[in-house]
Amino acid sequence: MIADLAAPIIAARMKGKKPADMVIVSLVGPVVSDNPVVFAKADQAYDWRWVRGLDVCVYMADGIDWQALLFDIARQRPEHLSLWDQEGKWGTAVYLLPRADDIGKPLRAWKFELDFLPWMDFQNTDYVVGRIYRRDKSGMPYAVN
Repeated sequence: MIADLAAPIIAARMKGKKPADMVIVSLVGPVVSDNPVVFAKADQAYDWRWVRGLDVCVYMADGIDWQALLFDIARQRPEHLSLWDQEGKWGTAVYLLPRADDIGKPLRAWKFELDFLPWMDFQNTDYVVGRIYRRDKSGMPYAVN
């Protein structure tokens, strides 16, 4: 199963194209954004292979059990992954990392976990007011407005 409204992104990916802007995966219903938005339910399993190499932000809120869905997305290796709390108005970068005790094992035996790097206050404020960011070739975000 694919998330609602993901089909156009998948069709573009099959033609070798990808969205230039961050893709929002909303667990909170409709959101106002010029970015591509797909809708998912936290308690359903989806095929997230299409997020590989994309900039993805999952919108969540209190009371939504988002951890398993976020882990499933992270396992598909998006270029950048973030989590945004729609009610609390805060965000965090999300990283998929091997557990420390797995480092000496063969890669196929690794078990991964999520790690979070909370956004700074100015980044949360910029996101709320709709500042537009792009990423340079090294992945560093910069404001364009």
